[in-house]
Amino acid sequence: MTTTRIQNITYNPATRAFEARVTLRHADEDYTYPCALRAPIDTDSGIVARRLIEMAERRHARDASEMRSRRPANLLSHVPAEIASATDMLWQRMLGHAA
Repeated sequence: MTTTRIQNITYNPATRAFEARVTLRHADEDYTYPCALRAPIDTDSGIVARRLIEMAERRHARDASEMRSRRPANLLSHVPAEIASATDMLWQRMLGHAA
């Protein structure tokens, strides 16, 4: 099953397009696509969101890897234990929780 998330839909008056990053979660990986939809500024927000999602889904279906970001959904599982421990200790020191 694929879930979607749209981040910060903005309107670019120079290109007369709505722009957003659309993230699809598929098989425990996140794929993020930059999308732009040319439409008038007064277009219904539901229509804009739906079209941006459809655009990202089409790119994902045809494996448009040149214009996407790909990362594991659980990024911490890929960090070695030594690095996670050292980072945690550093944060604790910075926040004043450890000597």
